[in-house]
Amino acid sequence: MSSILPSTISIHECIVVPQISIHQCIEDGMSHLSTEPRPSRHPRGRAEHHTDHASATLRDLPRTIRWIMPPLLVVFVGFLGILLYLGGLGSPGDHMRDMPMAIVNQDQGATVENPDGSSKDQQLGQELTDTLVEEVNDSGEFHLQEMSMTEAHDALTSGDVYGAIVIPSDFSQRSMDLIPASIGGDGDGTQPTIELVTSPQAGSMSSRLVTEGFTPALESASTNLGDQLTSAADQQVQARQKAGQQVPDVTTVAQDILKDPVTIDTHAWQDLDDGTALGMGPFYWSIVVLVVGMTGSIAVTTLVDGILGIVPVEMGPSFRKYRTVALSRIAGFFLKWSIMIVSGAAAVGLMMLAAHLVNMPMPNGGMLFLISWLSISTIAAATLALLTLGGSAGLILSMIYLIFLGLPSAGAVVPVEALPGFFAWLSKIEPLHYTWLGVRDVLFFSAEPNAGLGQGTLGLFSIMACSVLVAAVIAPLWDRLSGRRGLIHGTHNAHNVPSESSETADAGEAAAGR
Repeated sequence: MSSILPSTISIHECIVVPQISIHQCIEDGMSHLSTEPRPSRHPRGRAEHHTDHASATLRDLPRTIRWIMPPLLVVFVGFLGILLYLGGLGSPGDHMRDMPMAIVNQDQGATVENPDGSSKDQQLGQELTDTLVEEVNDSGEFHLQEMSMTEAHDALTSGDVYGAIVIPSDFSQRSMDLIPASIGGDGDGTQPTIELVTSPQAGSMSSRLVTEGFTPALESASTNLGDQLTSAADQQVQARQKAGQQVPDVTTVAQDILKDPVTIDTHAWQDLDDGTALGMGPFYWSIVVLVVGMTGSIAVTTLVDGILGIVPVEMGPSFRKYRTVALSRIAGFFLKWSIMIVSGAAAVGLMMLAAHLVNMPMPNGGMLFLISWLSISTIAAATLALLTLGGSAGLILSMIYLIFLGLPSAGAVVPVEALPGFFAWLSKIEPLHYTWLGVRDVLFFSAEPNAGLGQGTLGLFSIMACSVLVAAVIAPLWDRLSGRRGLIHGTHNAHNVPSESSETADAGEAAAGR
């Protein structure tokens, strides 16, 4: 028995020294039978300090190859972040495909008299429309659709198109009037105009892509029209000269106008309101929703696991380990998700209060609350499902899925139609994309189910359902393979700091021993 007693208390001392009780000898000896130090009596919740742990130095650190994992993780995160973010957003012009645009032809045509006295009906607006639709759609960068003015307005209102080309009703008449005006005949010489309408509400970069994509095409169309007008002017000059009429010299200014007759008027469909961060307001709002949903879920997981005694709770100098309550993984998932759903509603309410304080316009406030609450609940479900799947690795999985893959594929900075194919596909499974669609529709557009709000709501519910399904399948499997969290080989963790009830029981046992 001497081998199990501490060196400071011998068998002889236990027998002959009256100050040492049998209970103390047995307790002290049994503590050496344990493979781990037995926790001493200490005030509730206060960390126990062991001499061997307090005196540990760097020499006592485990010698394992696993030390390479922390620095490798830091390197991997930095590399992956730049690769995905700039890889997805770096060159939108190289990946443009089928960006929806509208073209509205309101031109009423013009009747032109030929030198021989006959007349001809000119439909320059329709000719320009047909040419643009064919050439633009063949390029594959834009999908140009001919619409009426009412249809185009509805498409812009719902965010279905990124802009529109509008050919006014007097386009042909103004174009043909340039010919006689340039050679001293009738005509006021006013240049025809084409409107290039952009929609800054559709996305921060969409207006720039539309302007850069269509300005060269419209300039080319103006040059082609100028060739027709110049040729027609030359024919009229020759006809007048043959008829013996005196024709004034065409000035340089008139020649330049004939060669490039069309004026391109680029303007926004609707000006952005103050307080919308130059159109980035819906994206910034969606980012906050993402942060609340993801980091909130991680924080709730840490705190709930601490309360359940699964992991220690460390707050400043305090280090506590509560009695383990070994819930099943699926029960833990629904407990944490329920907390996020309830607290998410309060978080959205305070977000809207903060937005009001900074004068952010919030039309359709009720719908903004609901889509934001749904987004937080969905992001929380996805985060908790990944934590259930990967454990500690779920933190990294959540960051990769929701941030590194979610930000470039959101469609807010660069339209989905201008993303590389991989990121365009990712947008279909990313909650941030659907959050932004819904928030953008509520803040800028009609907030109707058949617009972005409906698509965003359906996408969020689909991701939520998939996340719950993953947790429901994985959680019981993990419990079966390795036991419930907080249990080691089917028993409770032996290092729990006693709860209030267990400390009371221990105190009673100690009193009985005396």
